[in-house]
Amino acid sequence: MNYFKSVYYLLILLILASCNSSGNSNKVYEQLGDNKAKISYKIDGKEFYPEESIFSGEVNASDKLLSITLADQFDGRSIISFGGDEWYVSFPSKKDVFSDNQVNAGIKMGKLTNKEKMIGEGFMMSEGTVTLEEFSKDKIVIKVLGKVGKYSDFEEPSEFHKLEGTILYKKPSFSLFNITEKELFSPLK
Repeated sequence: MNYFKSVYYLLILLILASCNSSGNSNKVYEQLGDNKAKISYKIDGKEFYPEESIFSGEVNASDKLLSITLADQFDGRSIISFGGDEWYVSFPSKKDVFSDNQVNAGIKMGKLTNKEKMIGEGFMMSEGTVTLEEFSKDKIVIKVLGKVGKYSDFEEPSEFHKLEGTILYKKPSFSLFNITEKELFSPLK
């Protein structure tokens, strides 16, 4: 009987935790301005960008590729790619990341660690998944999970690091190539 009680309480805690993280995402999203994004990349459990970072950028979309380029006020940068035929047809949509095919899906991230000497740190996703959870004119939500290697030795990284991340983007600035707005945001998906 004690076992079932423990399982019951564990399930309640998990449900509450998931509600809080979803509520926190909504709170963060509501605080963003138009064409602003919040990126949370955790590499080996440690936040890569400062908590104060607010990103802005541009979304380039075609019938074969989604590319999002974002930069923050501290010269941090991230490029997210998500490709394939008709990648925009249904959501959520998940793509695998392969180190030799960044068009399928990929994440690149960098930041300055010493502004005076212009020294930085960068990583590139080598394997894992990029999930486009929401995609509209008003909101983009992307989840990433996998491994990254240092950008400087990406061809043969000496070590890989665990990556978990979320990108929330409010009312992005879009540039469309080889696709119409109607095709991209059709409610008939």
